[in-house]
Amino acid sequence: MEQAIYWIGGSACAGKSTIAKRFADKQGWDLYSCDEHLDRHLRNISARDQPAMHKISRMSYNEAFYIRSVQEQLREYIEFFKEDFSFVMRDLEERSHLPLIVEGNQLLPSLVAPCLKPWHKAIWLIPDEPFQRHYYSRRDWIQEILNGTDDPAAAFDNWIRFAADFPCGRGIL
Repeated sequence: MEQAIYWIGGSACAGKSTIAKRFADKQGWDLYSCDEHLDRHLRNISARDQPAMHKISRMSYNEAFYIRSVQEQLREYIEFFKEDFSFVMRDLEERSHLPLIVEGNQLLPSLVAPCLKPWHKAIWLIPDEPFQRHYYSRRDWIQEILNGTDDPAAAFDNWIRFAADFPCGRGIL
C-alpha cells in the first residue's frame, strides 16, 4: 500500500468515528471504519482459524459483559481484535490509492506499528472515565445490550472498566 494512511485507534466511545468522518469529509479522503465491516468479517470466520472471534460472536450479552471478569474480557477482546485486524488488512489491500483514514478498536498499537510507512500517521484516543460514562450512556444501542444482562448497572460498570483498561491506553501492548 503506497497510499497515505491515517490510523485512528483507541477505546470504544472515544470519538474515533466522529473525528475520522469529519476529517475524511473535510479532506475528501476515503474512510474505512472497522465497525462497518465487522459483520462481514464475522460471516467469514472459522472456529479453527479465528477462535476468539468465533467464541465472542456466539456469546450472549450476559456472557460478554456481565459474567466474565474485566481482565478476562480484555484478554479475549485483544485476541478478537488481533484476529479481525487480519481481515482489516486484507480489505485495505483492495482499497483505492486515495489517502485513507482507518478507524476502529482493532487498531492496537502493536498491530499497526509494523504496518506504518514513513507517509502514514497514527493516533490512539483514550477518554477518561467521566467522558466515557457520559457518552456511552447516551448511545441508543447500549441499553439493548445492557438489558440483555442479569444486572445492567454492573454490566455497564464492567464495560467502563474495560474501556479504561483498554490496551493502548495503558501501554500494555
